[in-house]
Amino acid sequence: MKVFKIPYDTKREEKIFGGYLSLRQVIYLMLMCALFGIFALPINIIIKIILVSISTIFLLLCAFFKIQEINFDKFFFYALKFAFRKKKFEYERC
Repeated sequence: MKVFKIPYDTKREEKIFGGYLSLRQVIYLMLMCALFGIFALPINIIIKIILVSISTIFLLLCAFFKIQEINFDKFFFYALKFAFRKKKFEYERC
């Protein structure tokens, strides 16, 4: 029986939606579309526009933008983790 090696690219996501979008990108785009449900809430139109525009920009960045070959969502969570972790380490002798 012959054994064939299957090439697998671990650096890129698999594009499963039309060959252009990955599952992660589609989920962010679906969240963005669902976000437009805010317009049904009975609040001031200016607040609605501000909330939708900020959230839409953030979700589009998470879906498509990369910083140094790292997706923006991972980069954002790494930055949050760095910002809230303990930064002062004390040396203790065993």
